[in-house]
Amino acid sequence: MANKSQITVLKFGSSVLRSEKDLASVVHEIYRAWREGEQVIAVVSAFGDTTDQLLRRAESICAPPDKSALATLLATGEAASSALLVLALGRAGIPARVLDAAQVGLRTVGGRLDADPIAVDSARLVSESRRGVVVLPGFVGRGENGDTTLLGRGGSDLTALFLAHRLSARCVLVKDVDGLYTSDPACVSVRSSRFAQVSYGTAGRVGGSVVQLKAVRFAEANRLRFSITSIGSGKATEVGPFNDCLDDAGTLAEPLRVALLGCGNVGGGVYERLAAMPELFTVIGVGTRTGPGQRAVGVPNNLITSDLETLIERPCDVVVELIGGTKRAASLIEGSLRIGRHVVTANKALIAAKGDALEILAKESGASLRYNAAVGGVLPAFETIKRAKLAGPLKGFSGVLNGTSNFILDRLAAGANMSAAVRDAQDLGYAEPHPQVNLSGIDTAQKLILLARAAFGTSPTLESIPRKGVVELNTQKLRQAEQRGEAVRLIARCYRCEKHIEASVEPVTLPLNHPLAQTHGAENRLLIEPEVGEPWVVSGTGAGRWPTSEAIMADLFDLRREAQLLETSGEFEEIEECVA
Repeated sequence: MANKSQITVLKFGSSVLRSEKDLASVVHEIYRAWREGEQVIAVVSAFGDTTDQLLRRAESICAPPDKSALATLLATGEAASSALLVLALGRAGIPARVLDAAQVGLRTVGGRLDADPIAVDSARLVSESRRGVVVLPGFVGRGENGDTTLLGRGGSDLTALFLAHRLSARCVLVKDVDGLYTSDPACVSVRSSRFAQVSYGTAGRVGGSVVQLKAVRFAEANRLRFSITSIGSGKATEVGPFNDCLDDAGTLAEPLRVALLGCGNVGGGVYERLAAMPELFTVIGVGTRTGPGQRAVGVPNNLITSDLETLIERPCDVVVELIGGTKRAASLIEGSLRIGRHVVTANKALIAAKGDALEILAKESGASLRYNAAVGGVLPAFETIKRAKLAGPLKGFSGVLNGTSNFILDRLAAGANMSAAVRDAQDLGYAEPHPQVNLSGIDTAQKLILLARAAFGTSPTLESIPRKGVVELNTQKLRQAEQRGEAVRLIARCYRCEKHIEASVEPVTLPLNHPLAQTHGAENRLLIEPEVGEPWVVSGTGAGRWPTSEAIMADLFDLRREAQLLETSGEFEEIEECVA
């Protein structure tokens, strides 16, 4: 990638990872940083009370347990949560791998159960985080003899801060509260205020069970600033060389109210995630045209309606449109925007045809139209184009933008016939029952239009884009290309010329070392070429229920954080004056 990415260390403790059910929420927070182009290192603790359970098991066998054996045993809790988080990231389509203390050279000194980190292989961490999210067990290290060591209770905080210090990275400790408070915010009898900024001394004094004291002292010794926040929050407490400063505006108490239109493959995934976070979102109704999908994901009968027009008029903050098609979807989105509802959609066909008009309508009504999920699932296409444009004007872009076609091309090259390849894609949820829009290249062309609009402020019409799909490809030629060390990919190309835009969608034979040839399965990849400088390359899974659901949820989280910040926009000038 052409840009120099910020490295961000995110730490997720046992208060956040209470069980495997919380993995999806952690994925949301990681995706928040990753889609903005940050290189993410996630430091995780064991689930809930796993460490305590393991300790009790050890003590039931031998009291007191051998420290070396105990450290090895307790480390298994974090090894499990780390591996499961990588699997959850993979389900969402986000590239990730788990590394342990030995692989990253995390060396410690001191006692086996309360050690201090002294060294890490920074070069490897930087290199690995360029390829995808890196997940590390939190409070585990390696002693001078290579033995497993632990960094004490709450040691994941120390690991995260140590890594941030060595990597010159931003550090965020993600907790079950959105910062440090003057007293327990759960206590209703005492008024509690959140600190916007806080000194190391106060953090150590009031942090209690929220942040490890040893970690705060490490940060103070190294003048390291860090944040404490919660999943989905737009608020945080900044800890550093500050004077204490309270945030008197408080936090957004009310969940974001969502009307969900459509509960099929993607809509069902979105509903599951919304229902799992009632403190952040409230589903006020689920509109559906046909099918049992809403009951399959547990939607209560009182939320289900076929009267979608009435549903969008109920009191709500945002309408999520996932019914597909264009005519009725256009009417519903237009109606929602006119009455000031924010809209989130993955409807690429509609946005390609009417996006400009809908954007104007949204602006006139003071609402927001979000459609990041319309291109490439979790592929952060629009976000990367926006960042690339900030660096200078763009010459053009090319990409693999249809995960269904890419998966089918791989299957054809491996020897499958077209019918079998399509059936496999359908079985995995990559292809719809009638996938002609994908196979013909229409879907890719619609995505090209959206990206061209983002890159150049104008776009070609669907009819003007020369287009060839994958339906009529000769499978023998595909296999021959693979034998020659080449790959056939369905490529969307769009470049600015002097007075017009040139665009096309067609299968292209590429050498295997080409960035777009290195996509596999349902992976999408976008290559953005600036007028000056090296290309930007970004990848992510572009088909399937969970990658698209993740992109929808990202837009909803953005809307919630923006609403939260809008309520407190007047406070920031005052906070700046509190910096020591």
